[in-house]
Amino acid sequence: MVRKPPTKGQRKRLEKLLAQGEEVICVTSIGNIFFWSKVITYLPLAFLLIGLPKLLAIIRMRQSYTYALTNRRFLIIRGIFSRKIVTAPLGAITHVTVEQSFSQRFFYNTGHLVIITAGFDQREIVIENIANPVQFKILIEELTENIDKQKGKREDIQKEEGSQLRALEP
Repeated sequence: MVRKPPTKGQRKRLEKLLAQGEEVICVTSIGNIFFWSKVITYLPLAFLLIGLPKLLAIIRMRQSYTYALTNRRFLIIRGIFSRKIVTAPLGAITHVTVEQSFSQRFFYNTGHLVIITAGFDQREIVIENIANPVQFKILIEELTENIDKQKGKREDIQKEEGSQLRALEP
């Protein structure tokens, strides 16, 4: 998968949200092609005041939604003046679904990512118009698999230590 590393500015903005040893792997927002095609569509209508609300909504969406993937969790940061941060530990993600319409798939290369997390109410996180949704899904799955492997290794070590301690008991 081809992905650009986060910029220095993105890293700096996100570092205050990260735990010790946590590193940012990928930062994205709504797709560029989707954004600019909507701006070009609504700009002429904005002069007639018909498209102004739509134009402002797409600009607000671009400025206020940031999606970050770290080696431990997935973060959604929403807001410009006020802020809402939603996180999902990668170990709690049960599955990821990509939903794409015809135009999203072939013209914009965007889509909606639906992330289901484990827990009492099995939360559903929907990320709309994300750029390269299939690649982002694959990246989440790879990171989740790595975390599962690390958990398995830790459990094996703990079992081995426990059996060694039982063998030493009189």
